[in-house]
Amino acid sequence: MEKRQVLRKGQVLRGYLRAGTQIMVLQGKLHLQYSPHYMGECLLTQTRVLLEGEFELIDEAGWVSLAGDGAEIHLIDTSPVRRWAWKIQGLLAGF
Repeated sequence: MEKRQVLRKGQVLRGYLRAGTQIMVLQGKLHLQYSPHYMGECLLTQTRVLLEGEFELIDEAGWVSLAGDGAEIHLIDTSPVRRWAWKIQGLLAGF
């Protein structure tokens, strides 16, 4: 799956991303926040700021929040299951 999305200043997009998904910032600034994880008795939140031309590879599937500051992003889902489904869909299109 490839999807382009424009996030205006203050706009937040929340969703579940698979491991292997790539987030590329084409323009602007993106604030990426992973779902919090517990480490002992502490609740840790991991956040990143991505600028134009930078990308993030999602290592572990989970919920993320993407907050835009006039950002245009490109989401690329590279999971093998998704690619396999596209191939089957392409083959069945000829019938």
